[in-house]
Amino acid sequence: MEHRDSLIEVVRTLYRWRKSIRNLCLAALFISVGITLLLDNYYEAKTVFYPTSPRLANPELLFGYTGQVTDYFGSDHDLDRLAEIARSREVENYIIERFHLYEHYGIDSSARDGMHKVRKRLRKHYQVQKNKNDALELTFEDKDPRLAAEIANAARDKINEIAQRLSKESQRQLLAAYENNMKRKQQELERLADSLRHIQEFYGIYDVGTQSAQIAGQLSQAEIEIIRYRARLEVLEKDPNVPRDTLAYIRANLRAFEQQRQQLRSRESNAEVLTVDRLNEAVPRIATLQDMHYQARKQLTYDIERYNQILSTYLSDIPALLVVEAAEPPPVKSRPKRSLIVLSSVLGTFFFTVLAALVADAYREVRWREVLADV
Repeated sequence: MEHRDSLIEVVRTLYRWRKSIRNLCLAALFISVGITLLLDNYYEAKTVFYPTSPRLANPELLFGYTGQVTDYFGSDHDLDRLAEIARSREVENYIIERFHLYEHYGIDSSARDGMHKVRKRLRKHYQVQKNKNDALELTFEDKDPRLAAEIANAARDKINEIAQRLSKESQRQLLAAYENNMKRKQQELERLADSLRHIQEFYGIYDVGTQSAQIAGQLSQAEIEIIRYRARLEVLEKDPNVPRDTLAYIRANLRAFEQQRQQLRSRESNAEVLTVDRLNEAVPRIATLQDMHYQARKQLTYDIERYNQILSTYLSDIPALLVVEAAEPPPVKSRPKRSLIVLSSVLGTFFFTVLAALVADAYREVRWREVLADV
């Protein structure tokens, strides 16, 4: 019974204040309608994109030197990297300068806080966030729907450019390192070639295989001839009927072949004559230099090929993001929601006046002057 009486009192109070509540709600209605009609319409353009995998710029993967499966989409880290680039000052400055946002927003660029104001205004309309499908959504809001779409697409392209530049910067540093390394190896290769040429000239060796076979053949032939002429001389010297000229001829040939053998075995350093000892001394040194020269030339060839692969990747236009949806001029405004503003204003006014009426009726018998005087 007491609860019913209380409810009845509330109804009575509201009934007594019905005109005030009605008038205030109508006033809120007209005022909110008037204010919302003065508000400008804003249009939101949206572009959606995914990051590409940085491994696409890997020369091994690009030229098929690895058996790994190509993954075209980037990871969450790549998504965060693009989001960080999207919020960078470089992107903001690009948008501000390209689309003349100082003039567009009516901000004095020469003012001390002009940059702060235009950035603050830009960030109010420019948003980058990850959606439920793990893609990046870039939105821009402006009174001009066409301008909103242009800025959204331009910002996305700038993000792609910056991400590509960061990737190419690392490739550029790698190319510079390869260039220095190839230059050093080329100089080393030239030094080895000079050393090899000097040793070959010093020992008179230009083809180790051919000259070794020639010297071995000459030495073997000299040994055979010495044995043959000695045997003939021993036999003919015992025969008194052999002419002395014949014996002299045989002795001369024997001495010639002995001198040839001695010359081939000589240890004297004579660049004009290639001996067995000089050949044995030169062959290991020449073989070592030839092997070093071959290895250096092989490594340089590999570095040149690797350099060309990195250079081809560097010159290739590998996108840093994959566009799912390009921004288009929105046909419908994004704000203000005039009906919601009016409805919320009227409801807010209604609840506030009802509360005020109840409070005023509950404390209407209180003598506020006495209460305040006691305080």
